Amino acid sequence: METKLWSALIGLSKTVDSNPKTENTDTIIMNCLQHLRNHTVTQDLIDTVHKEKDKISPSCKTCIHPCGNTSDYDMSLINDKKKELMNQILHL
Repeated sequence: METKLWSALIGLSKTVDSNPKTENTDTIIMNCLQHLRNHTVTQDLIDTVHKEKDKISPSCKTCIHPCGNTSDYDMSLINDKKKELMNQILHL
């Protein structure tokens, strides 16, 4: 669940990189970070991040040719890089 929330939060941060955030964006992010810290992540939190992203950039949700700029981040990319780095360290 925590990985899904991180993925959604990174997607939200990519969204506000090219669109103005709402007055609720910072509060939502801070609330999610607190839940991540306390290991109390729920699907409702992830849904809240997605709803905020949809408010900020509503046309992305219905786009027939998504560019990926506002998509949730593929966390496996981080995990793959981490594994690659660990292998490099082990081979030093």
